Amino acid sequence: MKRPQRYLFIIMTVMVAVYLLLTRLPGEAGLALLAALVLFALVVCIWGRDWFIARHHTKRRRWAQAVERYERFEKKMLKARWPKLTVILYLGIYSLDGAAIARNNIGQCLLNAGDLDGSVRWLRAALQRDPLYAVPYVNLAVIAAMRHDETTARREMTRALQLGFNPNSAQRILRRALDAANQQSSGDLR
Repeated sequence: MKRPQRYLFIIMTVMVAVYLLLTRLPGEAGLALLAALVLFALVVCIWGRDWFIARHHTKRRRWAQAVERYERFEKKMLKARWPKLTVILYLGIYSLDGAAIARNNIGQCLLNAGDLDGSVRWLRAALQRDPLYAVPYVNLAVIAAMRHDETTARREMTRALQLGFNPNSAQRILRRALDAANQQSSGDLR
């Protein structure tokens, strides 16, 4: 079982376990547990507000502000004594390491801003933190395609596929990146 399937199974199992626990406990005990879970989630969300602000900036295409907030979040994650408890902020099937996810997101923002070298540095840092995280490989494949290096793009995308990235999405992303690079180079020739 590849990592995305394993993480999805774990996530679903925890959700079912919490649901069963809440519905099987006597009324007052179930409400107390639910209140404790909500309080915990609220505390984690307040602690991780930089994550939410960064995502907001990303959606608005404010790359510099998003990078700043993701960097702040990543620093918090590295200092946290309980980083595993913050997983509810960035729950995903490709990685459960908040610092690696933040580094990948910084790399994506820099990629969108046109800073390819900076993007590669952050994506490599994400892979240093979590070598089995497939998404940075996808982003590295896009950068290689933008640089007209089809061999490297295919190699990076193959690594993402080996780690469980969705093959249909990978094919679509790589085709779009290579087409954009080819259009740009044909436009440069005119």
